[in-house]
Amino acid sequence: MVVKETERLYKSYLNITNSRWEYGNSVLYRMCEEEPEHKQIDVIVGKIWLIGRSYAAAIERRKNAVVVGDDFYYDVVAPKLLEIGSELDDRITRLRKSKGLVLDDIKLVLSTHKFLMDIFYELTGLEKRSLASKYLHFHCPEKFFIYDSRARVGIGKLVKRPNKEILTDVSDYDPEYGDFVCRVLELQEYLDEQLGVYELPRKLDGFLLTAIK
Repeated sequence: MVVKETERLYKSYLNITNSRWEYGNSVLYRMCEEEPEHKQIDVIVGKIWLIGRSYAAAIERRKNAVVVGDDFYYDVVAPKLLEIGSELDDRITRLRKSKGLVLDDIKLVLSTHKFLMDIFYELTGLEKRSLASKYLHFHCPEKFFIYDSRARVGIGKLVKRPNKEILTDVSDYDPEYGDFVCRVLELQEYLDEQLGVYELPRKLDGFLLTAIK
């Protein structure tokens, strides 16, 4: 259920002219557009390093660190992503080629997020839910909603008791991210029906961040 204040808050958000981080984000989008695959160690390191550091979700933040500094990226992270690269690339390619909406690809979206989150857990001992969503978002901007603590608070204020019926047919997903996606999809549908605007994940992320202020 979307709260009544949402329409007013959204219209206020549209009146805000703010291009902060626009160029920086465009660099990250272009990087993943030009190098979407996981076949070269330097490319893998560059992507996970720049996205993670830019979005306060660095993969080197972990439990019981043994390998530190640059060595962790090159000796631990990159080899693992290289190992699972063919499956990750297949998932990303299928989503990038799909002309459907997030809802149409919900099984693959949620299972891919869970797949990468599990890999990150294996590497760090932490649930890198946020990093997985952000990393995948820059590879598939129209399919993955950006999750972090601020977005979670924002959507929690706007959407109460979300309809989770779409999750009944999804066997492999992270419950927290699944709940988050259900809420954002409900918000997306509300804006489409009430205001005639179908907003993509990037725009919705900006709106959620203003909702917590």
